[in-house]
Amino acid sequence: MNHAQRMDFMKHTVFPKMKDEFAGFDAKRYADMNCKTCHGDGAADGSFAMPNAKLPPVPATPDGFKKLMAKKPDACKFMMGKVVPDMAGMLNEPAYDPKTQQGFGCHGCHTDGSGAKK
Repeated sequence: MNHAQRMDFMKHTVFPKMKDEFAGFDAKRYADMNCKTCHGDGAADGSFAMPNAKLPPVPATPDGFKKLMAKKPDACKFMMGKVVPDMAGMLNEPAYDPKTQQGFGCHGCHTDGSGAKK
């Protein structure tokens, strides 16, 4: 897709679906969800990069991920059960498979906090 097609896809497909899902998860927190919510300050001029280092980091190690799951079980379940599979589907990619380490997953949007590129 060219830039205009990507913008149209995000505006008419991804954003409405994700806004509904995030508002369903936490209506108060995501009442004002917009492009900046996921893409950060660069959303307006297209200078953003994904994954977005300003989103909460998601550890890349199994132990780190278990700790995150214990600390934020509802958010992890929501992200793994709704956001990841729905985003993967919209992007026409398989959802992340921990066995093969392939597919769209957490690190499509979130960094692991290390500063390293995936």
